[in-house]
Amino acid sequence: MKTSLLALLILTLSFNATAADSTVKESAGKPSVFKDVLKGKLVALTGKRVGRYEMAAEPNYYAFYFSAHWCPPCRAFTPKLVEFYNAQEGKKKNFEIIFVSSDTDEKSMEEYIKGDVMPWPAIAFRNLERIKEIRKYSTQGIPRLVLVDREGKVISDSYEGKTYVGPEKVMNDIPTKTAK
Repeated sequence: MKTSLLALLILTLSFNATAADSTVKESAGKPSVFKDVLKGKLVALTGKRVGRYEMAAEPNYYAFYFSAHWCPPCRAFTPKLVEFYNAQEGKKKNFEIIFVSSDTDEKSMEEYIKGDVMPWPAIAFRNLERIKEIRKYSTQGIPRLVLVDREGKVISDSYEGKTYVGPEKVMNDIPTKTAK
């Protein structure tokens, strides 16, 4: 009797783990709500130039970084984010940071990308106004980092309600929140 109860328990746990794993894989296999929004609208630093960028594979999580070169708190935080991102090199990354500039012109945006050697893609300046699906995450001040899943659900934010907790909180959340 004990053996059959134990076998039933093991079988049930095994089934639940397999079902949960399959749900995660199915979600990761479907295109995100951002796939079409971002297609053809990204740029990245290649050497000393900012040029067109296409993602090789779509991440499970996006961290939208709202910032600008003219913002002193942004300029103080960006090097920390660059260091964090570069430290992920060689690790299995389930996320991608996307820079969403609040600069007033393309030259300023590109100088900021180059000056801080941002290793992640950015939304091209000419496309910034056409991305309301992403702009909706930036209703308050900058710097702002917002981690979202493929469906657009906010996982971590620089704001908790109207309280500013800062982008460091989100940066520190990324490794644990995206490890699933």
